[in-house]
Amino acid sequence: MNERDLQVLEQYPFTVNGSWRTRGAFLLDTSAGRLLIREFSGSTYKLQKEQELLQHLKECGYLVDRMEPDKEGRLATVYREYNQFVVKESLDGRECDTRSESEILKAASLLADLHKDLRGFCEVTEEDRIRLSAMDMAEEMGRHNRELRKIYTFIRRKNKKNEFESAYLSCCSSILLEAQEIERCLRTSSYEKLRTQALTEGHFCHGEYIHHNILVSSGQMAVINFEKFALDVQVNDLYLFLRKILEKQNYDFRLGSRILGAYEEIRPLCREEKEYLSLRMQYPEKFWKLANYYYNTNKAWIPGKHMEKLEKFLSQREKRVSFSREILYNKTN
Repeated sequence: MNERDLQVLEQYPFTVNGSWRTRGAFLLDTSAGRLLIREFSGSTYKLQKEQELLQHLKECGYLVDRMEPDKEGRLATVYREYNQFVVKESLDGRECDTRSESEILKAASLLADLHKDLRGFCEVTEEDRIRLSAMDMAEEMGRHNRELRKIYTFIRRKNKKNEFESAYLSCCSSILLEAQEIERCLRTSSYEKLRTQALTEGHFCHGEYIHHNILVSSGQMAVINFEKFALDVQVNDLYLFLRKILEKQNYDFRLGSRILGAYEEIRPLCREEKEYLSLRMQYPEKFWKLANYYYNTNKAWIPGKHMEKLEKFLSQREKRVSFSREILYNKTN
């Protein structure tokens, strides 16, 4: 968005004293406090459900970034007939420090509390199940594996290969076999039972519970950016948080176990959930992300950082798989 678009704020019941740019949005100093405005292109149906979820969490005592309706009560305000904007609370704080074990464990405990309070907080309709459900992970893994095979064939047929392409070919076969086996295990596991239960009972996930969306201020933690919330197996939030932290900590087994322990102290995982978490952690998702980025960008120029990420993934592979398998035997309960 640009400064000209700020005229949309005339449709809101507050006055703006000042504004400044931030990534993809504007921060606002207003008579209603500090707010943030950004463009919106999603579903207004989901937006309304998100606001209901945020209001529920606010009433439960969580610090979250609710949306501010305009003068007509709309959460998504139309401007110039084709642009839509959303105004949200802008909470104080810095991002959760991925080097601070105490903050990491506190964030894991906070996630467990969130999950408990997001189970069945509202009556889930059939339309909700259709419009708010996350992707079936078994189908998602199958799609990722097909893409890995396609990329492997594409690179193998190239006459001249760059450093990344050569490295990809040298390890892809074994990683693809691993990925296909995990997909097979997932399809024969209790995952479908867990997913059906989540959709039936109304288990909601944050959708992107990572350190960027966890703010720390004066010893308190706030959770922001619920845009990817969904009806889903809540273990998916825990998986993403674990993977992001452990990638940065070289899959420190002790830290991973402590994160699980902090979560399970509040919401213990059943055997089926541990099996699912183990399979998610075993799946080489980072490898797929790197390959997918390569395939959908300029293949003549791959940044050196990309090669570094591949090397890091390969160096952590054994530790990741080892930790993933140990999840099934975790005694934190």
